[in-house]
This record gives sequence, structure tokens and C-alpha cells, in this order.
Amino acid sequence: MSTRPPSAEGRATDPEAVVEHIGWNIQHGRHLTAALDLLEHRAGQAGRRPDLLTLQELRPGQGEQVAERLALTYVASPPNERPGSETALFYNPTLFQADPAWTQYPSGIRHNPAVALLRMVHPDSGETSFRPLVVASCHASYSDPVHREHQARFFSEAAKDQWLALVQGDWNSWPVWGCPTTLDAVADRAYAQNRSVLQPDGTMRPDDRADRLLTYGGMTDVGRHAAAALGQEGADRATTGHGADKARQRVPAHHLPPGGQGPIDRTYAANDLLPALHGATVLTGQAVERISDHLPQVTRWRLPGLWEVMSRRIVPTRH
Repeated sequence: MSTRPPSAEGRATDPEAVVEHIGWNIQHGRHLTAALDLLEHRAGQAGRRPDLLTLQELRPGQGEQVAERLALTYVASPPNERPGSETALFYNPTLFQADPAWTQYPSGIRHNPAVALLRMVHPDSGETSFRPLVVASCHASYSDPVHREHQARFFSEAAKDQWLALVQGDWNSWPVWGCPTTLDAVADRAYAQNRSVLQPDGTMRPDDRADRLLTYGGMTDVGRHAAAALGQEGADRATTGHGADKARQRVPAHHLPPGGQGPIDRTYAANDLLPALHGATVLTGQAVERISDHLPQVTRWRLPGLWEVMSRRIVPTRH
């Protein structure tokens, strides 16, 4: 069990130093111990723990377990209207500092996001960054596209013009580029309805509105950017659908776009952050699949580049 946060000392001057973020829906916290074992094993191989961690579907009390085990500071979501399935975020307190004057507030939907306003702490000088970073863990509604749209629009309030944001979660909808053409042939009809938007003409189409709203608002799907712009194959792969119990929810191949089905779980970042992106990947394999019906996403950011963006002086827009 770890009791000391991962040190940031000396990383600011190392051009190879990275800030790692992991996001994961861990399926109702059923296998939390195994999930933490996997993260610690991976940290042992890489020589570092994640500096930012966003999780969905935690049970009561599990946030504290994660924080203690990984030596990270825990930020819970506001109380949900329906108990259970907590969203949470965790950060390395040697590298980030929460803004004490900022308070998150409930969004009024089933799974409130966990949101923190963080300023980066320079690993050597101790100076805090001029620009804050809104970090969020979200879990969009499984069944209601109206609620999914509401949650996506919430982040335009949390990350205003020229603010920086890193938002990860289970969006329960597709990106525009990886959205099925129709769900008419999906056997699980309740699922097909849950993931569809009712059109004015009475037809149904698969839901891609969260992706449209977030990208229109000045954010980028990090996995897609890593795959398309940085050539990191598989960074935008589907994160759900594995396992025999998902067979009736699968979309026939002839109803998928040319690039295949996109991921339900995605990380979005403010466009200003992209020059600092080192890379992204999706963790795969039987060990991961045994833990959850969602695959975790990893993003890595060059620490000197991230500090450069976050310390840049701007004149923020008044709202």
C-alpha cells in the first residue's frame, strides 16, 4: 500500500517527463482491488503512477480506498439524485493544487460529474500556473439522450473561453466519426432506443450529440487526435462490446462507418492543450476485460509543454 504521492521533483527540466492521466469506468466497483492491482503493476513497470485519475461507477467508500492505495488526492462528485455509481477524480498533490475559491455544483442529473479546478505546481520552483485546468470525471445517462446533451453542455459552463479543460468519461454515445448509421438491426431494442435520438420526422438515429457539442465548443477527442494526427494506432479503438453478455447489443458490420465503431469512453481536452500531448492508448487484454465491461483510456502529456500552456498569461473573457 502506497502512502507517499508520486514525486514531481526534477521533472520540469526533463524533456521526456510526462503527466499521465487514466480514465476508467470500472463497472460498479465490483473488482476494485483487481483494478488497483493492475494500475499498481503498470506503475511498477513504467516507474510512475498516474498524476490524474478519473473513475466512474465507484461504490460508497471506494474513493477513499483509491486515494489511500495510490497516494492521490480524492475529489468526489456532488451527491447524486440516485445513490450509487459515484464519479470521482484523483490528482497528484505534488503536481497539482486545487483552487480553494472554486466549488463544483450539482448538474441535476443521475450521475453528477466530479469536477475540480486545478493549478499546476512547478516541480522545482513551487510556482502555481496562471491558467487553471478544469478536470472532470463524468458518466452520462445510459438511457436518456436529453440528459446526455445536458451533461455535455454543462462543460461549456465549467470550461469557459480560454480556460483549459480535461474531461473524461463514459458518454454512452458515439463520436461523430465512429457512429453507427442505424441501430435498426440491434437485437436489444431497449438498448437501441436508449442510444438513439428521436428526430423531428419521427425516425431514430444513433446519438453522437455529446461529441458534436464538445468539439464545437473548442475541445478535441484526445484518442482520435492521437490516432489521426500522431499516428498512434488503436488510441481511438472501441472501449466496450467485449464479452458474451454484450452480443445482443452489437451493431452489424454493414451498419458501421468505414473506420469502424468509435469508443463510448472518451477523453476531451481544450484545443490549447494539444501541443503538449505526448500520446494516448487504450489498455486491452484479458486482465483488463475481467475487471470491467469498459476498457481504460490513458493519455500522456509532456510536463514542460503542459507547464508552458498553463503558465501562459492570457486576458480571460468576462462572463
